[in-house]
Amino acid sequence: CYNCKGEGHMSKQCTKLKRKRDAEWFKDKVLLVQAQANGQVLQEDELEFLADPGTTESSSNQNVVTTNAAYQADDLDAFDSDCDELNSAKIALMANLSH
Repeated sequence: CYNCKGEGHMSKQCTKLKRKRDAEWFKDKVLLVQAQANGQVLQEDELEFLADPGTTESSSNQNVVTTNAAYQADDLDAFDSDCDELNSAKIALMANLSH
């Protein structure tokens, strides 16, 4: 098993946590890619290890960022050099809309 380096089962059947992506993990990937490039027939668990990108579904979902357009507009005021003019323009617009 490429997950726990144990024998007698494949990584798909392994009950231990997935292996960390460390130097040894990358070394194993490189060796398998080289063996496959040389025409060596790989076993099922070796092919699964090559196909595994090393990320879980939950970690890829954590990269989703939600934004709020109103929040972004407020942030611009802090970096705008003439933010006083922008604020007074907002006040004038609000006053015109209320009449």
